[in-house]
Amino acid sequence: MELGACPCAGIPEPVRVPRALPEGGGCCMGVGALGGRAKCHLAELGFPPVSAENGLWRVGSVRSRLGNVTVRSADTPGADVTTEELAQAVCAVMSLYGLREGNGPRRVGVDYTSVLRAVSVGQGLLAALLARARGHALGAVTVDPVSAVLLPHGHYLAVAEAAPDVFRPRAGQGRPPPFRTLDGQWVEIETLRADAWGSWWRHLGVDGVTIGHAWREHAARQWTGRNRVPEALHAAVAVRSLAELEAAAEDRGVAVTRLQPHGRHRPGALPWTSTAHQPPHGPPPVSGSPAPGSLPLSGVTVVECTRFLQGPYAGLVLALLGARVVLVELPGGDPARGIEPVVNGCFAGFRSLHRGKHPVRLDITSAPGRRSLLELVSGADVFLQNWPAGRAERLGLAPGALWRVNPHLICAQASGWAPLRGPRLPTVATDFSAQAHAGLAYAQRPVGEAPACSTTTMLDALGGMVCAEAVLAALLHRETTGRTAAVETSLLSSARLLLSDPRPSPAPLFHPLPAARGHLALSDTPRTRAVLGVSSHAGRRELVRALADDSAAGWEHRLNSLGAACARVRGIGDIADDPATSRCLQHDQGVRVAAPWEFS
Repeated sequence: MELGACPCAGIPEPVRVPRALPEGGGCCMGVGALGGRAKCHLAELGFPPVSAENGLWRVGSVRSRLGNVTVRSADTPGADVTTEELAQAVCAVMSLYGLREGNGPRRVGVDYTSVLRAVSVGQGLLAALLARARGHALGAVTVDPVSAVLLPHGHYLAVAEAAPDVFRPRAGQGRPPPFRTLDGQWVEIETLRADAWGSWWRHLGVDGVTIGHAWREHAARQWTGRNRVPEALHAAVAVRSLAELEAAAEDRGVAVTRLQPHGRHRPGALPWTSTAHQPPHGPPPVSGSPAPGSLPLSGVTVVECTRFLQGPYAGLVLALLGARVVLVELPGGDPARGIEPVVNGCFAGFRSLHRGKHPVRLDITSAPGRRSLLELVSGADVFLQNWPAGRAERLGLAPGALWRVNPHLICAQASGWAPLRGPRLPTVATDFSAQAHAGLAYAQRPVGEAPACSTTTMLDALGGMVCAEAVLAALLHRETTGRTAAVETSLLSSARLLLSDPRPSPAPLFHPLPAARGHLALSDTPRTRAVLGVSSHAGRRELVRALADDSAAGWEHRLNSLGAACARVRGIGDIADDPATSRCLQHDQGVRVAAPWEFS
């Protein structure tokens, strides 16, 4: 080693991680800016909240042998994130989402930040209960809702600090996907391989220079939030039917994914499946109580074999909670290390995803490499991977094989499509093909707008968050029952957390409004309209005219002081300078988002 709740259509309800505490656990939470979505999410975790005095929720039952844990929201000075639209504005989600069109910030039409905040609450609660189960004298966890939203965008913040021009408005030829076929179907064209990309578009008659330009945009989109491809690619798709394109894609390593209609999959609840395992040799060795003042996962070891974004974000959360995470890279190192911008010898986005981890380089396709990996696994608590379907089995590293080496191991996979299986699924699982297949391309756009997937990564980061949460639930279950589990989360199951019914309706204040300088997100209330001096029937043009005499920052101060909730739309470059968000950042060889939880 070199050190360095509804199921999907036609799918049964997923098998859930057994609740670690059948009798419940007790905690109270001031709702604050964590959002009402957290209430439903905690109920799905097995800790249904009930109303209590002073605006608190009491979660679970006092019969729990773990006692009570108090969960509260951190104060968010200078940032009103109590609603979805305001949280999107403050945390630069609108600005990132608007990079797709390049016409200014836009609102994401799903409760994206609400779900991120809810999952962070779940992570904090499970980590606190796990710490108590391990003998930690811990009584409270405070969750910062701003940090909870910024954390899954940490790779953008790191890139923005290293190369600010990446996220500045710029004109460009071409337009982003989706592509429209001859028979009127919207599709995403997806591959992770440059050779497959070239072969596919050459087959459709596109010249090599254009293909190369389009590949650079396509391959970098998870870091840039943009993907404007030349019109020649759109034209090549427009003269062929969906069936012709699907036939051409066979055996080329390319997925042609139709944008599924809204309602193809129903909203989901707990986004993981599990297979329980009873170790043959009794309960796991007692891990010992973490030292006073240490983090909940102190003393826990995770072996991580991941690439791209989904798996690394899961490992990052576990590291932030105190786990020792051993990152297994390719023998020459992860290729992402060399992506621009490079800072101090490493791609800024890669460093943000893997900070605090311990790299080990192994060739796990070789017998010696697999032996070294199994040696690491034998002393670990968690094995985390995001390999394509079937690779673990081909390598002999599926849960059954790993349990023979370490019967107390938690096996976690961040996949593309679980719990779905079968040949009708897209052959390439990425954030963008999953958005298309899940119906999110329609769900995130108001009725009347053409469907489109976000070019900002939504599901990779959220998928990593819920994978980490599943690991915490499995660790808690192991600590309290002695049973281990193999847990699997996916981009698709994470997407189902974001689905809602019906699609958002178009409204004058749905997208942020331009002011004299900048944009403003406003809650459409009678109070807001009265302060602006417009009627209850005023449309978008009248509202824009009402804001034309002051900047977004000026209106933010004026309207909020008069009780009309609003927020100036921050750009990704503003996060480090704005007091409302900069307090959530730390600087150490690049910017990074502080952990959303504080335990005491």
